[in-house]
Amino acid sequence: MATGDQQPNDSLAAAIVQAYVSNPSLAATRYDLRATDDELGLALARARITIDLQVSGQYDLTLPGRATQASRPLVDRLNDPTIEHHSLASSLIAEQPLYTGGRVSNAVAGARASIDAGREALRGDEGDMLVNLIAAYSDVRRNKRVVAIRKTNVEVLAKMLDEVAARREAGELTRTDIAQAETQLQAAQVQLDGALAELESSRATFATIVGREPGILAQPPALPGLPQTIDEAFAGAEEANPDLRQAIAQDKASQAQIAVAKAEGRPSLSLQGVAGTNGEAVPFHHRDQDVTFTGRATLKIPLIAGGRIRSMVAQAQNRESADRLRIVATRRQVAQTIINAWNQWITAERNVATQNVQLKAARVYYDGTFEEYREGLRSTFDVLYAQNSLRETEIAVLTSERDSYVAQAYLLRQLGQLEAGRLVQGAATYDPAAYTRRAENRSGVPWGVAVRAIDSIAAPGSKPQPQPLSMPDSAAPEPVLAPPTFARERPLATSAPATSDLNVSTGANQ
Repeated sequence: MATGDQQPNDSLAAAIVQAYVSNPSLAATRYDLRATDDELGLALARARITIDLQVSGQYDLTLPGRATQASRPLVDRLNDPTIEHHSLASSLIAEQPLYTGGRVSNAVAGARASIDAGREALRGDEGDMLVNLIAAYSDVRRNKRVVAIRKTNVEVLAKMLDEVAARREAGELTRTDIAQAETQLQAAQVQLDGALAELESSRATFATIVGREPGILAQPPALPGLPQTIDEAFAGAEEANPDLRQAIAQDKASQAQIAVAKAEGRPSLSLQGVAGTNGEAVPFHHRDQDVTFTGRATLKIPLIAGGRIRSMVAQAQNRESADRLRIVATRRQVAQTIINAWNQWITAERNVATQNVQLKAARVYYDGTFEEYREGLRSTFDVLYAQNSLRETEIAVLTSERDSYVAQAYLLRQLGQLEAGRLVQGAATYDPAAYTRRAENRSGVPWGVAVRAIDSIAAPGSKPQPQPLSMPDSAAPEPVLAPPTFARERPLATSAPATSDLNVSTGANQ
């Protein structure tokens, strides 16, 4: 384990860059976003031409009856009493939708809104990962310094015990003084063992996030973009908080689904061209095949759907109402989280300032007590108490500094400012739009824009319509909690209820 005087060889910037590239949870979220991007490709494909090739072969064996057999030539009846027929047919079918009643245009709008929501989810996961990384980084630094303080404490108390024992031999102190020093030394050893365990735990957390063990960590830099006032924090979160923006984008996607459901009841128009062949399969000769070409325009007008479309619209409206309320819930949750993070930051900063003053006093107190102890003016307990106060104050300062830094990171996460590209200058970042463009242009056709423009004509709107809920009467009398149904005096449980194997829910007994 590195000692405190070693030069740092690891930094927060290096850890952020490596975690940003290699963290598996963050990479999984990027793949989830790519799958959402593919929904855009699926929506656009509904307005593009489709071409299918169908080939079918057929074999018929007929055992003719009297009438059929009588109509056959005598030679055929003598050579083969059965009738065999081999046929081969092929069709090349090309279909181009011209108008889908708004299904395509609204599905595309919904897919783009879902992509926006997915990107905000990715930003949120990145911010969460960075908060956890900064916390782990700060924990490793603090716990390492705590271990050093605990080791120093054990060493000082061991020397103190030796001195107490020597003075006991000289008749200056009693067995009680030795017992006090021994007790304090063993307690310090327990604290050291606990500090070592916490250090290894924080190192394991760091390795889980970054993918490697931490080195000798340098002092982390000041975090950029911190707000000056709580009102500034609220305004920043309203504009860029990823959770809130994700909820808003998800509501837009739900609104588009309402329009998609309504479009299911609209007429649709498509053009279809078919080129086909049909003829004998055995013996096969291409000149014997009939070749046909067909072109048709199909107008489909839904008349009765058995309530399916109305149910789809109602389902989409209910989901949109739920998503709209989630915006309100998210906004409230963000405000609460910002208040907590702000207060933790301010409190930790104040604690650091107060505890630094306390630390100076604790050092003076310990040095003076120890000198007075050697002069016989202080007891062993006084020295041990002063020693413990000094060490605990040193650790308290480290903890408050750690809490302040982590609270700042958590506050930036709520403001949508905790991103690798903002924290590390020049860092290469993931561009989610690159795959979106690939999904959008996959198998595109030149006339696709025109088809989508036609499809948007007279397409159903996606204006949300709040769905009413049956709520309790707000004019009810003043609420009163139900009375308890258990006795105030309850005996202790001394045994489990009697059970039988036959009461166990297994497939064999059901």
